[in-house]
Amino acid sequence: MATKEEFTIYYLDLLRELEKEKPDFLLIDVREPKEIQHYGQIPKTINIREDDVVNELVNLEAKKFQKKYGIPKPVKHTKMIFSCYSGKRAENAAKKMNEKGYTQVYLYKGSFKEWHDKQNPERQTFIIKYDQLLEDQKKSDVLIVDVREPEELAETGKISESINIKSNDVVKEFKELSEEDFEEKYGKPKPTKDTKIIFSCRSGNRSERVQKQIQELGYKQVFNFEGGWEEWKRREEKKEK
Repeated sequence: MATKEEFTIYYLDLLRELEKEKPDFLLIDVREPKEIQHYGQIPKTINIREDDVVNELVNLEAKKFQKKYGIPKPVKHTKMIFSCYSGKRAENAAKKMNEKGYTQVYLYKGSFKEWHDKQNPERQTFIIKYDQLLEDQKKSDVLIVDVREPEELAETGKISESINIKSNDVVKEFKELSEEDFEEKYGKPKPTKDTKIIFSCRSGNRSERVQKQIQELGYKQVFNFEGGWEEWKRREEKKEK
């Protein structure tokens, strides 16, 4: 049985967890130690092999666990996030802990492979964070494009100063619309190959795909707002508290 969606952690969820000064979770990598030595690991993880998960997390005495791993042994309501290389072994480990009655067991779906790919320095160069987006909103020479479906925007609202072009239409609109038609349709100047363009969607996945497509057309300053509307809404709500 596959892990339920509410117990699935994605890349951006994990980033937010790792940003916490005092983490309220236990991140467990279930790969073999030699794999971790060779490939590296996600920050703040401990390594417990998949085959040893139940013995270490359930059966090992609390004092011995603390001594071995340097952290308190988890109890049945401790939030645990399992990771491996691509997700399969982590899913198996999560199921084992579910069967033992642990109630806050999560699977990092992408696992180390996704983490490693998304932490690539070249990719990070073209990532926009919330604070930078606040600054770019004020600049008339920056184009912010929300690539969600229009009905999504109608339901949630949008980032101010952004225009909406559906993800499947962006390439066509950039290639086929004249400067006059683009500005008439969207109320913003059509971007040149040197314009700073920021793509956004709900959570950052569709916009990342569009970002790559537009980069392939030769546009040089193409960025992805990592986190999209979900991150924007979270940060805006946090400011209001």
